Order: sequence, then structure tokens, then C-alpha cells
Amino acid sequence: MTFKEVFQRYKEGTASLEEIKFVEEELEKFELLEEYTLAQIDDSCPGLQELMTESDENEIRGIKKTVNRKLLKSILISFLAAAVLVLLSGPICSRIFYNPNRGYQETYGGDGQFFIDAAVFTELHSPGYTTNWAKAVPGFPGSYHVEIRQSNLFHGREETFSGRIVRGKMAGSESSLTGYYSNILNRTGSVLETYWHFPPMNAFGRKLETFCTTDEAGNDVYQQPQKEIDSQLEQLEELPSSSWAAAYITFDAPMSLDAFSSLYRQWVADQGNLDITYAAVTCSEPGYNMNVAGFDPAGTGVFSEAGVYPEETYPYLRPTTARELNDGEALEEIWEQHFTSMLQYMSDRPQFLTAMADVNGISQEYYEELASYVKDHGIQIFGVMIQGNVSQVISFAEQEKVDGVYVEDAKLSALSR
Repeated sequence: MTFKEVFQRYKEGTASLEEIKFVEEELEKFELLEEYTLAQIDDSCPGLQELMTESDENEIRGIKKTVNRKLLKSILISFLAAAVLVLLSGPICSRIFYNPNRGYQETYGGDGQFFIDAAVFTELHSPGYTTNWAKAVPGFPGSYHVEIRQSNLFHGREETFSGRIVRGKMAGSESSLTGYYSNILNRTGSVLETYWHFPPMNAFGRKLETFCTTDEAGNDVYQQPQKEIDSQLEQLEELPSSSWAAAYITFDAPMSLDAFSSLYRQWVADQGNLDITYAAVTCSEPGYNMNVAGFDPAGTGVFSEAGVYPEETYPYLRPTTARELNDGEALEEIWEQHFTSMLQYMSDRPQFLTAMADVNGISQEYYEELASYVKDHGIQIFGVMIQGNVSQVISFAEQEKVDGVYVEDAKLSALSR
């Protein structure tokens, strides 16, 4: 294609960006040559420049105006195209990838869909913790900065996780923890496993048959030796009488919700100075699943106001404390509905699980299997986490039929943080 043809396309506004660049470079050469020629003519023939350039300058000015208009038009089109792309990419990515805010809307801030997801997951798997606040702030398309605040019930302190979800997945080990858990990674390299405060392996692992020791003959031993139990209780006895302790306890045999209700009323409702903050539920055959699932029988989890989510679909999903119950209302019935509702709720949140809980084989199918097992076998409590005055913790371990004791923490008094 000749320069004349390209230049004609340039004037008509149909030239490509490459052709526009070519024409502008040629025009720049023309201007330089013109300046040089005029300078030479002016030096050799003073006064001749005015005779030769009057019409030429008019044509050059016209060309410059055309060039400027075409250039401005090209820049404007490029800018508008980029702006449209940016504006559309956000909503499109929000529909393609996980959007933590899609669903129940916030009322006061940090209490919307993402909060409910985190709160239910925390109660199921994090003994001694509750989620108080959770927020996801949109960033680049398909990206969210997330922050979750949990309360450590034993120490009465708040712990915060912050990270970044990109295209439906947490940014893995590249995502940072803040505060107490900074730069702590678990064996899989995921910051999430540490943050969710799963119980230590040897707390409930013996009952699940996912943790054992070996005897002198090399045989696997899942039963905790009695001398280990006695040793832990003796160490608790050496603490000042004002001390408080948090301990995992497992029972000789799983108990029904009716039996657990009697135990709960005896130790928590009637005596005081002792809290059962977690009840571990048998959800699979021994050795099949390494995860522990349970609930907080006191209902200390924090949820939005009633009516935020469909309560007919998830009855008693919002924790209800024993103090709120009417006289004679069966705790065991509420616990059963609450626990099964949590399993159903999490199985309905696959995108949250993929983004925020992709550890230890947890998935939508995992909760479906748990729900199926509980439906077939009923809810059986095989262990608890208790917190309270050290004398009450010792009494509980000595008076109940227990086969495992794992002291998680201790402090000098109820006021200690």
C-alpha cells in the first residue's frame, strides 16, 4: 500500500494504530526537512521564504489539525475501552468466582454471609473459640481481602486472621497471619489449618484412632495409659486453688444426648465454676476420619439477629443458650437440631469451604458423609472440652468415666488473660 493510500485512510479515520504511527513519523520527517530547507533558502535568498511558504504553511497547519484530531480520537477510544473492561470485569468475576458477600447482607458491619459461614465452621471445629466478626472487602476483580476475628474463650482475648482470596482460593502460604499466629504454618503449608484452631491430634485422636503410641512389643496403643492421666491431674493439683484450666476429656464410652444433657446440667447448670465449651460427636467409624466435629452446648456462638437466614431450612442454627430456654424445654432436642443444621448448612457452602477450609479433606462431601452417619447412628458424645476452676476440672475427670485427659492450658485465676 502506497503512502498516499495510507494517508487517505489516516484522514478518513480508518487507519490502524500501526498506520497512524507510520503517518505521524513521516509527517515529523517532513517538518524537519521543511525547517531545514527554509533555513537554507533564507540564508541564500533573504525574503524568498515569505513568497514560498504562505500556501505551504496553510497546508501544514491543516495537516497538523487532522493529526491532532486523529490522535485524540485514538487515545479517547483506547481509554474508554479500558474503562469499560475494568467496570465489567468486577461483576463478571464476582459471578464466576467465589464472592464471600453473596447471600445474607450485613446489618451492622461484619455480620453478613461471610460471618455466618465462619461462625458455623468455628463452632463445628474450633473448641473454645467463637467467631465474633468477619468481613470481605472487594479488591481487584475476583479478589477479596478477608478478616476474621475470633474470641479465645479461656483467655478472653481476640485473635485476628487476615488474608486474601484470589479467584476463589485463599492465597495459601503466601497469605499472612497477623498477631499471635504470624508466620505459623502447619504441616501442609496452609495458614488456615493453624488459624481454625483444630484440636491437637492427641486430644481426641485416640478415640478417633488417628493417633496412637506403641508399646514395648511394637503394637499400636490407642488407649491413653492411666499413669499419663494421673500425671496430668497431679500437675493440676499442684497449681494454686485460684487457678483455672482448660482440658480435653474423652469418655470410656460414647453417651447419648439424653445422658449428656444430665451431665451438662449437673456440672454446668447446677454447680458453676465449670463450662463445657465443646462436645465432640462421633461422626464416622474409628480410623476413618481425622477431623473432629462438634458443637458448643452453651450456645455462646455469635450470630446475626433472628430472621437473617431461613430458619425453617436450618432450625436452631443460631445458637441458643441454656439461659434462654423455657422451663422444661429439652436441651437434647435443641442440640440435635442445632448440630444437624450446622452440618447441612456447611454442605450448602461449597465455595466457602474451597476458599477458606480446604484442609484435612474438608469438603461438601465430607459434611454430607457426617450428616448421613449421624442420621443412621444418632448423635453420640465421645468427648468434651471443659474450662473452669482447677478443682472442678479435677473433680470432673475423677468422678466421670473418662479414659483420656489432655490439659490444653492453665492460668492463675479467672481474671487472668
